[in-house]
Amino acid sequence: MTFDIIEEQIYKDLACDSIFEDSQDAYNRKFGIITEGTIMAKIAWTSDLLQPVFLEIFSKIFAVGIDQNFAIYDFNTSHRILFLSLDFLFFETIKFKHYLFVATEFEILVIYTQQWRVIYTIPLLDTYKKLVITGNNIEIYCLNGTFTQYGIDVIPS
Repeated sequence: MTFDIIEEQIYKDLACDSIFEDSQDAYNRKFGIITEGTIMAKIAWTSDLLQPVFLEIFSKIFAVGIDQNFAIYDFNTSHRILFLSLDFLFFETIKFKHYLFVATEFEILVIYTQQWRVIYTIPLLDTYKKLVITGNNIEIYCLNGTFTQYGIDVIPS
């Protein structure tokens, strides 16, 4: 997969899928093109200082997050599997077994990859710092020093 920054007019002229919803076009200040093999998709976001974060989940299926947007895009079929308008700022995505943990500023969304749906939301006591997976345990750390631990077996699928 390759990612390149492009100009707004090129973004508007491209006849390919958009990774995120285009409903916030008036607020977008940055634009890019993602290429996987011969398939292209475009992406737009608001942050001047940040770039999208990509994670290949399965072959040619990518999670993409930035600002308050998160999507899963399948380059095998040229189709967006899932789009989420996040309540809080996106931080990172971590894959473990059949789960994706989408970390935002104040919560973790758990996505079950066998059905591509959010199955659980973990609220945080403070701003997200990091998520560590040890065995079947998820350890969530916040900036204020709080720590929460979950067992994978307690997350419904």
